[in-house]
Amino acid sequence: MASARDTIYATLRSRLTSGHYPEDASLIPQVLSEEFQVSRTPVREALGLLERDGLLVSTQRGFALRRRSDEEMLEIFEARAILESSAAYAAALRRSPIDLARLDDLLARTRTETEPAAIRSCFNLWHEAVRQAAHNQTIGALLHTLDAQAKLSAPWKTPLAEGTFDASIAEHEQMTEAIRSQDGERARTLMLEHQAHDRDTRILQLVSEMAQTSPTSPAN
Repeated sequence: MASARDTIYATLRSRLTSGHYPEDASLIPQVLSEEFQVSRTPVREALGLLERDGLLVSTQRGFALRRRSDEEMLEIFEARAILESSAAYAAALRRSPIDLARLDDLLARTRTETEPAAIRSCFNLWHEAVRQAAHNQTIGALLHTLDAQAKLSAPWKTPLAEGTFDASIAEHEQMTEAIRSQDGERARTLMLEHQAHDRDTRILQLVSEMAQTSPTSPAN
């Protein structure tokens, strides 16, 4: 059974990576302890873990969301792409029949889903399945942290245009086939390209959002 600290940590992490809190939110231990109906000790421990993950920074009142500079965000995406491509390479060499069945099942589910959120969920589970197929817990743990940092700094916004996911589904299919055929170098290259597309899409969305929310400069 999960401890109170772990339950609070998982809940707050999910909130932080799904845009639940506004940018100027302040997470106050006393307020959270009342919400979760526990003492402040597990709350402070959970907040400390989230700070260690690079999602929060401590303040005089509690904790604030950690905001990244442009350079830091690019560093996160670069590190994430290197590790994801390494996982894909390892998965191609180490995957088991169960690993392949899991990847195939998630791709099949992706093709049948119609809701954008459900499709994104299948993609996320597919990437987790690749990490499991790599059989490298260290890579998986590092990517777990980088995923959260990327989602907090540059969340993925799903466009509603028809065919939005066609290219991404094709990319996942190609990576799955490379893993199936045990072509490690191709799996690595395809994953690097896929991660570059994800990075560029998120950054463009973030820049567009910032332009829409920034105050208009007064005319001269």
